[in-house]
Amino acid sequence: MQKKLSAPTLRRLPRYYRIVCEYYERGEEYIRSCEIAGKLDVDETQVRKDIAAINYSGKPKIGFNIGEFKFHLENFLDLSRPKKAFLIGVGNLGLALAKYNGFSNYGLDIVALFDTDPQKIGLKVGEKEVFHVSEIVNKAKQDNIKIVVLAIPGEEAQKMANLVIEAGIKAIWNFAPVDIEVPGGIIVSNQDLAADFVVLSMKLNE
Repeated sequence: MQKKLSAPTLRRLPRYYRIVCEYYERGEEYIRSCEIAGKLDVDETQVRKDIAAINYSGKPKIGFNIGEFKFHLENFLDLSRPKKAFLIGVGNLGLALAKYNGFSNYGLDIVALFDTDPQKIGLKVGEKEVFHVSEIVNKAKQDNIKIVVLAIPGEEAQKMANLVIEAGIKAIWNFAPVDIEVPGGIIVSNQDLAADFVVLSMKLNE
């Protein structure tokens, strides 16, 4: 990444990219900031600030060239370079994540799955094999894996986080319903599905 951005701006950029890809697939030539803002319910001024922050500009009264903007976002967000990751937890959520092909559009390549259930060890989800979690340290070091996706019960999350950090993992995408403690230098992104639902429910009642 070429420039350090605020976390809110960084979270919005992949959403802009998704919209730009939709326009690109439809054969559209330009998109305006007001169109992006309207689709995401974001202030248009904020959209313009975000795009300016990644050193891209459009044409006045015309907008952003779709092909050029798509290419710029891909390069800025480093989407074209695959990032290999392991996924731990082959329950319903883990299976859904493992089967989702859309991650590849954003550079995420889940290459192996891990679980503790003896009945799941050795199975394959697509081309991804399920291994016992006891193998994760050696395999992560062997394959130079730096990213792990946690899709496990909350009571197991901290123990598993400690294990993968021992394996050299530097980034954890945490779907477990708890916060995990990590040492400095380790990046954690918590995906709290229950909290997202509460926000949705409260907005419904407004």
